[in-house]
Amino acid sequence: MNIRQLPAAAGRRWVTEGFRLLRRFPIPMLALTFLYLLVLMVTTLVPLVGPFAPMLVTPTLAVGLMHAVRAADNGRMPTPQMLFAGIRDRNARAWRPLLLLGLVNVISTLLALSFASLADDGTLLKIATGQSTPDDPSLKESSLLLASLSFLLIYTPVQMGLWYAPLFVAWHGVAPPKAMFFSFFAVMRNKWAFVQYALAWFVAALIASLIIQLLKVLFGDAPLLISLVLSPMSLIVLTALYCSFWPTYRDAVATGPEDALEPLPQNEAPRDGPHDGPQDGQRDVPGDDRPADPDQRAPGDGDRRPPAG
Repeated sequence: MNIRQLPAAAGRRWVTEGFRLLRRFPIPMLALTFLYLLVLMVTTLVPLVGPFAPMLVTPTLAVGLMHAVRAADNGRMPTPQMLFAGIRDRNARAWRPLLLLGLVNVISTLLALSFASLADDGTLLKIATGQSTPDDPSLKESSLLLASLSFLLIYTPVQMGLWYAPLFVAWHGVAPPKAMFFSFFAVMRNKWAFVQYALAWFVAALIASLIIQLLKVLFGDAPLLISLVLSPMSLIVLTALYCSFWPTYRDAVATGPEDALEPLPQNEAPRDGPHDGPQDGQRDVPGDDRPADPDQRAPGDGDRRPPAG
């Protein structure tokens, strides 16, 4: 496994790739996102750990989502069963380390919220656990903003460690601590691409917010109509966001010691178009279209064999 160094512009391309992948199979991908959100909502009903249960299972479900988006990228129909593929990866042994990553996520979030509570007397923690709402008139916006910035400052390195870690664990068999270590430095190696990726999604969210405000002005007296427009739009944007996670892995991570790709020069972007993901018996090498079986290679693809006899 090798990490390719991508140009900063790759970050913007990941966003457009997310919408492109959604367009390939819009209904199946929207249905998968809805199912994903439904499962997360159901986990909140678990007693005692309900507010943090979604973070516990997110790494496992995220692997399933990447199975589905990879299938769409390869021209195959995503199915609902793919959402739970993380449980079956590596002969059904991946789910335990994936749950461990989820536990790290929960603990890190609690620690970050606890530190941020020093700035706002625990307001952000109450919002995160559902004990308060952001529109509560008793909240002080200045202290809440400071707490949010403190939370991001602490949690961002953790998120960098968790970005690729679920796929490293499920698809490459890397232990969770090493997976987080590799993920952190993989993101750092492509930090400018991720900066542009975050900024591009910020612009997309800003545009969506302006559309929402415009709809409220035009249909202020028709809340049902606004809801009928906003709900599908929110689902579409969220699905495109999830789809865009896949190219961040596909373009940056090369796998297999003999097929590890050299880091890209700063002025060279990876080729566009779908990449073949691993099938049964194949390697997950972005852009590697060679058959897994050497006997299936066309003449000239490798060493030639002398004719029989």
